[in-house]
Amino acid sequence: MTKMTISIDFVSISLMETQFPMLVSYLFPSLQHDDWVECQSGIKGFDKQYTNDKVRFHFSDESPTQLLILSGGACRYLETDNWSWQLFFKKVFACKTAGIATYFRIKRLDIAIDESGSSIQLKPHTIDRYLKQGVITSRATSILFLNEKKIAARCSTGISCYIGQRSSKAYIFIYDKGLEQGMKAGRWYRNEIRLRDPFALKMVDSIVRDPRLFGVLVAEYVRRRLQLRSPTSTIKEVRRRPLVGWYGRYLDHIATCELSYR
Repeated sequence: MTKMTISIDFVSISLMETQFPMLVSYLFPSLQHDDWVECQSGIKGFDKQYTNDKVRFHFSDESPTQLLILSGGACRYLETDNWSWQLFFKKVFACKTAGIATYFRIKRLDIAIDESGSSIQLKPHTIDRYLKQGVITSRATSILFLNEKKIAARCSTGISCYIGQRSSKAYIFIYDKGLEQGMKAGRWYRNEIRLRDPFALKMVDSIVRDPRLFGVLVAEYVRRRLQLRSPTSTIKEVRRRPLVGWYGRYLDHIATCELSYR
């Protein structure tokens, strides 16, 4: 048996004609009294950033644009305090009406599908095997496999798989999350959906409308981007073959999941 969860693991939002104090009090009222410090920004186009060591607002003295970055660690940090992603994104959508910013753009949204246990089937090696058998169909035009290693620890974090080009507006990234975190290999895999505008905005809009359907929408997205077809089917045309049984059940499992801290 395996355990599955879906969560938001990265958010990037640019907001125009606004200032840091207004944004913090509007988007994160519970963080207003945190120890915010100003330091250099490492992002092109921005000189500085305000951060509480989790949430980051990048800015430039010559521009009224603020770039909000929520890493995976920041997302988990926010979720410890009565957090609701639906309410957060509702505020973002209403920022113009509230007089906080004149315009916003959801630049990137990462959705993590985490599967842990002893019988995980969707792994980079699985994708490689089905690819060699010629029974994968996808909207993506390329699949890339990398053997990633940590420089400091001189150890491998396992084979990772990119379905779609990393420069595209939407692609899937599959890797051994447990091994990356220094745990035993093969016990925790992550299927990460990385979306940029306009796909990111469309997914956020679905969260605002009804977060209870989030799992269904994520499952449908994965289904459209990656189909593992039956290797034993007698249908000659691969794209007309049914999905292999375990993959269909995997997608059904995603559909039953709810967004953490919706």
